[in-house]
Amino acid sequence: MKFSLVTATLGRVDELKTLFDSLFNQTYKNFELIIVDQNDHYKLQELVDLYSEKLDINYIRSSIKGLSYNRNLGIKVCTGDIIAFPDDDCYYSSNVLESVLEQFSVSSPSLVLIEAVDPSTGVKYISKSDNVTKMNLMKSSLSCNIFLPLNQSFLFDENMGVGTYFSSGEETDYLWQQIKEQSKIVFTENAYMYHLQGGYNSFTFSKAYKYGLGFGALFKKEIILRKNYQYFPMYFKYLIRSLGGLILTMKYKVYLGSLFGRIVGFIKYKV
Repeated sequence: MKFSLVTATLGRVDELKTLFDSLFNQTYKNFELIIVDQNDHYKLQELVDLYSEKLDINYIRSSIKGLSYNRNLGIKVCTGDIIAFPDDDCYYSSNVLESVLEQFSVSSPSLVLIEAVDPSTGVKYISKSDNVTKMNLMKSSLSCNIFLPLNQSFLFDENMGVGTYFSSGEETDYLWQQIKEQSKIVFTENAYMYHLQGGYNSFTFSKAYKYGLGFGALFKKEIILRKNYQYFPMYFKYLIRSLGGLILTMKYKVYLGSLFGRIVGFIKYKV
């Protein structure tokens, strides 16, 4: 089986060298890397040229900014069986592709996840779980730790994600299109993705509000468009959580932004 790895990138070059090195060191070699370069400069093309004999790279330049739009450009040219979306600032342990392939071969899951480690602290912030479902998938999935069978009829919502008004939620929406309530979701064994954790500690009111907009859009699509009404209590629970953070913590501005964004995003997203 062949992997298609899609990386849409903007504003980074040196970090991609680390990703390229981690892919070159993979124990399983049957993969292609699709790079969609949104930069105005050509520094990344120079790096790609250096690795062109080491890796199977399909290099695409894009003049349109937007993470979802450019991931979709990559999806449309994939030729593999399994797709993944390594970020331009992440990298893999050398056994990731081999471990993921083993899971697909043994149990035929709908989605395979890998554990996530913050390289600055060594802390594992997404750990293996034996009970991942569609409803709790947000706790275990990032764009760069998911692997699923390639189906080019499923694309990212280009109205959601970095570079749009609804600036988050696109990755969960991409998965929720394909993952059913009874779908089998598994983790690999002893394989890791390295990526800075981020999180609310770095959020401002504005950033929390923007992320909240995407969150609201995500749940409106699932509840109204896909008619999965059982997700409304989950959406309401997250509103209550934001309200609780607003009242009970010192980061009240962040939780206020999140609360407003989640409500406004649900109202404004058009389905």
